[in-house]
Amino acid sequence: MGRQVLCQLSDLDATGAKEIVLDRDGARFPVFVVKRGDDIRGYVNSCPHARLPLNWKEDAFFDVSRSYLFCANHGARFDILTGKCLRGPCKGLSLVPFPVRLDDEMVVAV
Repeated sequence: MGRQVLCQLSDLDATGAKEIVLDRDGARFPVFVVKRGDDIRGYVNSCPHARLPLNWKEDAFFDVSRSYLFCANHGARFDILTGKCLRGPCKGLSLVPFPVRLDDEMVVAV
């Protein structure tokens, strides 16, 4: 089986994050990838508080300071590199990681 390319690394330049909706057995499976410095992380796009997507518009996953991942529905803030909720209604819970890696300037699912 070939690699599953999610996006190009350069796709993260504009916003620092990108949502990708995968097909898993005929069902929509939204994930997003985020870049912080040289680190790339992937998460399932679902807040642990209400199981709603974090973003309110395309590829918008950061708070205004760009210091945290942000749930637009309930204001929760998450650590970018660990996915742990630091503030909000799901404090102490974490985003579900979605393993990714960089391969020839492409972000691919592991």
